[in-house]
Amino acid sequence: MAIRTAEARRVYRLVRRNWEALSDFEQPEDLVSFLTAREGDFHVKDRLLAGLVMLVQMEATARFFVALLWLGLWPGLDGVYRRCLRRMKRAPADVVSSIAASFMSLVARVSLANVQRVAATLVRSTERDVLNVWRKELEEEHQRALLGGLASVDGWAPSVQWPVPFVSQSRSFDAEVEELRAWLLPLTGEETDLVVSVLVHEEDYAEAGASFGLAPAAARKRVQRALGRLRKMKEKIPGK
Repeated sequence: MAIRTAEARRVYRLVRRNWEALSDFEQPEDLVSFLTAREGDFHVKDRLLAGLVMLVQMEATARFFVALLWLGLWPGLDGVYRRCLRRMKRAPADVVSSIAASFMSLVARVSLANVQRVAATLVRSTERDVLNVWRKELEEEHQRALLGGLASVDGWAPSVQWPVPFVSQSRSFDAEVEELRAWLLPLTGEETDLVVSVLVHEEDYAEAGASFGLAPAAARKRVQRALGRLRKMKEKIPGK
């Protein structure tokens, strides 16, 4: 995934000659620095990320452009790594491997026509996919352990209670979050995803802001502004 090799620089120069948006970024490192910086127009960043996704999906030296995407989204993906490490209780190398596999699979199949914010979608969906795979593995391990225990006794014990699958719980939580998001959207507008990231997923302002190309202070200001609107409209908000 190196971006400093002679071949990587040759590919970058070739693409840069035909992609005007890269004119301000002479080297791959310049592009990565812009994408990971807290300042800068996140709409411009999203357009650049969308272009990189398209290049990967065209299989045009995909490995190099996956590397640019990975590095350009690293602040957000690092937040995914730290949250998954806390929840999954696995070796760091295993968590990184799971994130990389989910990320590359997502980049290959994501439909940009259905995406409003490329950075947020890639980061959030990578985390969702990693946790879904992990929960499925836990469910399968749990079922195997239970079946092994049952096989060691004569017949089926009537008192045995089958566990509720982890994946069902995950779907229920995701559905509730999506319902909350849909309810908030008319009230908090473009800040909705940021509010959900901070208040529901418990990301700090640095983590949440990184997913949207915002500095922590800007993310905090937007969330506080959205919550201020909610407080002003509290008489109109149904008691859910």
